[in-house]
Amino acid sequence: MTFDSDLTRLEAIVAELEHNDLPLDRALKLFEEGVACVRSASDQLSQAEAQVQQLLEQSDGTFRLDPLGG
Repeated sequence: MTFDSDLTRLEAIVAELEHNDLPLDRALKLFEEGVACVRSASDQLSQAEAQVQQLLEQSDGTFRLDPLGG
């Protein structure tokens, strides 16, 4: 799944879990699916963060790439 589809699915899960008349077994399955979506989205964010780099100009006019925040 993509990050956007994970978030969309999480929103749908939350909306369904907010119904008080949901059977317990269905609620547990939705909760487990939600946890999997959160883990997937978190992994995707970590991968994206690792790819983000910051271009810095050095005093001699050349540039170097550094990790963002580094």
